[in-house]
Amino acid sequence: MARIRVGMVGLGLISQGVHLPNLETLRDFYAITAVCDASGSLAREVAARLPGDVAWGHDWRAIVASPEVDAVFVLTPGSHGEIVAAALEAGKHVFAEKPLAHSRSETDELIRLAQERALVLQVGTMKAHDDLIAPARAAIGRIGELRVARVTVLHPTDECQFEHVTLLPASEPDAAVVAAGQTYTEARNQEAVGGSALGVRALYANVLLGSVVHEMALLRALGLGLPQSWDFVSIDPPLGDTAPPEPPRILGVGRLASGAQLQLSWNWVPDYPEYNEEVMVIGSAGRVTLTLPGPYLAHHRSMLTIEELVDGMRHRDTIFSGFTTAFVRELEAFARSVREDAPVVCDARGSLEDLTCLQGLAAQAGRQAGVAVGGEAA
Repeated sequence: MARIRVGMVGLGLISQGVHLPNLETLRDFYAITAVCDASGSLAREVAARLPGDVAWGHDWRAIVASPEVDAVFVLTPGSHGEIVAAALEAGKHVFAEKPLAHSRSETDELIRLAQERALVLQVGTMKAHDDLIAPARAAIGRIGELRVARVTVLHPTDECQFEHVTLLPASEPDAAVVAAGQTYTEARNQEAVGGSALGVRALYANVLLGSVVHEMALLRALGLGLPQSWDFVSIDPPLGDTAPPEPPRILGVGRLASGAQLQLSWNWVPDYPEYNEEVMVIGSAGRVTLTLPGPYLAHHRSMLTIEELVDGMRHRDTIFSGFTTAFVRELEAFARSVREDAPVVCDARGSLEDLTCLQGLAAQAGRQAGVAVGGEAA
């Protein structure tokens, strides 16, 4: 089958460190035909390093309109709704990095557009594509009545996670392009949490949509679903009318549809350069623990530990993922959806569920702190 012709919008950290090398790995499926970035010089440099005659520029609208592009990869910071909507309206399939959008109303519109035009819209919550998701789901089904799902994240700085990547500089970005993106994102944040205290707004836009959104997609991928409400949320330092100098510590407790309690712990650890993420599911008849390494380290493996009774004997089995990362798996899945009409695992409807749950977390945190909560979250 013909290769999918890709136009890339945004050439920063996630593009250079992850998607550009992975698209090269999957060159039998993909061909990059156009790239753009607010920094035109960066786009020119990236295009020069790619095989073939690759168009480049600083205006994403040229990518969306190009007849040489089948699928648009939206890899910019902020809310992606404007670019995604334009690409869908132009008849392009879309792969968008998380978060897909910042507001529920924006996401609803993207769901409508993708459905009406029968186009693929996939969100880059890649952990749902990890090789160990399927065996983890199967094991969760064997450990009896679910009691607790415990999610723990230790998050270092982005800089230390990408210290192995030498980035091309983004010199002299077009100020108008940058300002337009920021203005659009702020308007979507206004829809989502407008009227909220600054601490609530910063928590939602920077931490919940920047990182915790991955945990929501992961819980859904494991078949656990999301809490419909949050019983308790603790933010440390407490939320107020000023933005904290660094990401806060988050402890959230909710109830899953199965009746199991969800315990979410997200922790900022800037002085120790090791990302750690663990999901432990405790049932009446065993435990399942999925450990995920730093996402940008291609040679680090996920690990699944299953503890259960088999014929009256206690078993502890450990499974490791293969040498293909979840980032590569999600691009393989996107190609199957585009070329073979395979179901989209990380779709916009799932993204809407994640967004709704995170708005609920932000609202509960604001209420418990006694500060204002507004917008969709209220």
